[in-house]
Amino acid sequence: MENLNQQSIDNLTSLWLAAGIAFGNYQQHTAFDSIQVPGSEWPNRIWLKSAISPEVLSDAADFSRNNQLPLTLSHWGDFENSLQPLFEAAGFEAKSTQIGMSLKLSTPFEHPGRISLETVTTSEQAKIWAELYPQSFGYTISAEILEKANHTVQFYLVRKEEQAIGTAMILESNGVVGIHGVGIIPDFRKQGFAEEVMAVLLNNAIAKNIKLATLQSSAMGKNIYQKLGFTADFLMTNYRLKI
Repeated sequence: MENLNQQSIDNLTSLWLAAGIAFGNYQQHTAFDSIQVPGSEWPNRIWLKSAISPEVLSDAADFSRNNQLPLTLSHWGDFENSLQPLFEAAGFEAKSTQIGMSLKLSTPFEHPGRISLETVTTSEQAKIWAELYPQSFGYTISAEILEKANHTVQFYLVRKEEQAIGTAMILESNGVVGIHGVGIIPDFRKQGFAEEVMAVLLNNAIAKNIKLATLQSSAMGKNIYQKLGFTADFLMTNYRLKI
């Protein structure tokens, strides 16, 4: 299970790296790495690469405090979140949690065929995608990220007939498909479209003989993924400095 968790984490950090490196804003520090993208609320991230200690967290807090952009420190651990007091003592507070989930792929999924996935390849498509995304997630990803990172990350517009109703992004790495940013705009929710997007993405991965899918879900979306067979593997907590 530990190796599976690491595959999921590596895919996620590779997604962040794709955005940061495209802008030349990836920094490696002794105990943590960081990424910043001006003009976008995402990924703007810190993640630890050494054992957690008060000293490591103090260094991360100092770096965040001296940074022009607000940074999120993401940490993955057990569901008890037993290390949270250490983060709080260093000046951080938990802003959100996500559940790391995975699914071993074998049998294709049935779906109604109501939607299509359109690969984002033009500036106009990137602009539409960037306008739709915050309607699902409440924060922005700039269109420029899509234009600069689309050689590594596959960005999709979800269309129902001609109308764009949602977003998705995929990163394939080391035999793993990481599914990220699957969102449906409010007018089309609770109609099974998110499940259908997932089925199409998973079937595409199966057709490529990919054996493992990973994602990070909100508590609200967890049931959708469990119905597809995903299991909950770890908790990711996103921290910000206390104001």
